[in-house]
Amino acid sequence: MNVIDAFRRAGISVVLAPGDDGYQDAVAGFDLAVDVAPAVVVHAQTPADVASAVRVAADQGTPFAVLGSGHGRLRPLHGGTAISMHALDTVEVDVAERTARIGAGCSWTTVVAAAAAHGLAAPCGSAPGVGVTGYLLGGGIGPLARSFGFSSDHVRSFEVVTPADGPTTVSRDAHPDLFWALRGGKVGLGVVTSVTVELLPVSELVGGGLYFSADAAADVMAVYLGWADGLPNSTTTSIALLRLPDSSALPPALSGKHVAHVRFASLDSADAAQAQLAPLRAAATPVVDTVGTMPYATVGSIHSDPTAPMPVTSGTASLATVDDATLAAILTAGGLDVDTPLSAVEIRTLGGATLSAGAEPDAVGGRGTQHLLNVYAAPVPSLADDVRLSAVGSVLDATAGAHLPTTLVNFVGRANTPGAFDASWNDDQRRRLDDIRRAHDPGGLLLP
Repeated sequence: MNVIDAFRRAGISVVLAPGDDGYQDAVAGFDLAVDVAPAVVVHAQTPADVASAVRVAADQGTPFAVLGSGHGRLRPLHGGTAISMHALDTVEVDVAERTARIGAGCSWTTVVAAAAAHGLAAPCGSAPGVGVTGYLLGGGIGPLARSFGFSSDHVRSFEVVTPADGPTTVSRDAHPDLFWALRGGKVGLGVVTSVTVELLPVSELVGGGLYFSADAAADVMAVYLGWADGLPNSTTTSIALLRLPDSSALPPALSGKHVAHVRFASLDSADAAQAQLAPLRAAATPVVDTVGTMPYATVGSIHSDPTAPMPVTSGTASLATVDDATLAAILTAGGLDVDTPLSAVEIRTLGGATLSAGAEPDAVGGRGTQHLLNVYAAPVPSLADDVRLSAVGSVLDATAGAHLPTTLVNFVGRANTPGAFDASWNDDQRRRLDDIRRAHDPGGLLLP
């Protein structure tokens, strides 16, 4: 019996092969540079389908991958079996408990809207279009990270299927080792079908962006780095050097321009938050200033990350500090006056609540990160891949002396060195994660 027949005999109604209706939609992802072409897609309609698919795969010794929602897979997949979670897209908000039970096929966009209808906030990332499950499995840092920590700190429980255990509820009281691992361990731990998270008591904030012209960018970045470290934990910020495309979706002052973009999110009063921005506005006059009181439902507008699928070439590094030499290296390799095919060089200021775990210890790595450097090449398909990789790598190489040994796994990209993914955890975390993976997937069937 071939594997497709085995899945169908197990009662799974939608099993797809290349060329079948729905196959392309099932394998499509955000990153067009990642080729996803499994030989078989189990398009799970229910958690029971997931359990059946994992059981069949375990019985046959068939390795399998998971296709989530949002930005999709980060690694290529050629042949083999994939379980699509897209149909598991329900959100149930419990206002009294201030929680949301979220299907594994949901992106944060759906959850943010559902929570906002009750005056609550979902612990999403800067790009709400990202899938909930993959984001939480990697920890996740969002626009209010300094106030509330990693998003995975707010997970109450998971419903997960593992090859060894089948369907399992995982929480601080049930399978605590797996609960530790699923919050930050990212891959190889099981197939999550739903997750219950705590919602945040936030209905609005002071947020938005300050955009500065290219000729002011270096001065603004220097002021930003001294300013951001002194902010209270109630405020989370980042800065990015952007080379923006010509687009009617952008204001004329930004379309086709090179700008420095300061992203700002504060839980302080409007007056206090605006006062915090005074040093930046004194450094230069913004060409666009969108900071004001805003509903949390529109939190994605702070970063205004791209939403259309594109080829992604990126790399990341964690930094304890950004001194004058590191800033000079960033500007020399990736400044807005440099001829380079980069689209963004970003520094996120962390610290605050990200430095320590929540009520329960977890597997999130890189908690000592004070600044996160992310570098992206222009998403131009005609640009040779090695050119994009080289451009990103030049910034990472120039700043290598300031890098911490650990990374943040959700940001590791193709331009990072091969060991960067595993470097997301320290030695003790990595050994413990490997032990837990072997316990719940002894055959090593779950593909990263």
